[in-house]
Amino acid sequence: MDRGPLACTDAERRAALALLRRLRRARRSPRVEARWVRPAWPAWQALCAVAGVVGAVLSVDHPLSGLIVAAGAFALSIVHGRGLLPLGRARATQDVVARAREPRAVALIVLAAVDRPRTTVLWRVPAALEWLQGALAVTVALAGARVAGAEGTLLGVAQLVPAAVALVAAASLVDAIVAPAAAADSAAADAAVATARDAPWAEVVFVGAGELGLRARLRAERRAPETTVLLWLEPAPRAWWSSAHPTLAAIAGETGIARRRGRALPSGQRPALAIGAPSGQLRELTAAIVQGIDARLRQPPSASSTK
Repeated sequence: MDRGPLACTDAERRAALALLRRLRRARRSPRVEARWVRPAWPAWQALCAVAGVVGAVLSVDHPLSGLIVAAGAFALSIVHGRGLLPLGRARATQDVVARAREPRAVALIVLAAVDRPRTTVLWRVPAALEWLQGALAVTVALAGARVAGAEGTLLGVAQLVPAAVALVAAASLVDAIVAPAAAADSAAADAAVATARDAPWAEVVFVGAGELGLRARLRAERRAPETTVLLWLEPAPRAWWSSAHPTLAAIAGETGIARRRGRALPSGQRPALAIGAPSGQLRELTAAIVQGIDARLRQPPSASSTK
């Protein structure tokens, strides 16, 4: 089955129900969990980016007004983040959760997306939102310098740099709203369902609303970080893995697949590993890594570093 269309749509909900049926055929007892998210957060961040540019320009002749505009944009961007404030319409998404049939003290949670993401460059830039917020912080600092009496060509040139970053961020955020959905790819769904069938001790979760839904789900996770291990599956044109956890990195490295630098899974303090591969290869790669994690978790506590 193909991954569902865009997040928070009726088609995504139908895809979630289809995945639920597949998990039942894999001898699991899954359930659907509704979750409310705000997928329009890029529009508000784009507005903050534009306001930051306006503040930089305004501060040249009206320093205090420019500082107020830039500071307001920075504060709103930080507080709202990826949809934390009640701005815009909240939309429902669906998570399909299959708990382990044979639970262990340390749970392996295998995660994959229900929806198809948009084909936007924003998701390929590490810490894209943090780049914007950094540019807004510099804009505020330079506008504050003008309020304090600083002036001159050098200060004007310095203000151009964060303004340019904010303009690029605004364009990327708008692209994240209007870009078409990625091509359908069932690689992650197939690998997750195979794990549900072959590894009864692993928990399998299909997450709606992509990265936004993943962040919401992990914020709602109440289990202690030392009792969970996260494994994120993602279709990709070539095989890769990414992890900051030394034990999981060693397990992934044993597969011979190249490591991908950059954006990490938003896992908090939990050991986490993300892998991607083309259809067919991802299923085999997932099975190998799940077996490696199983072997490590079976070791005595003194010899295992996944806790």
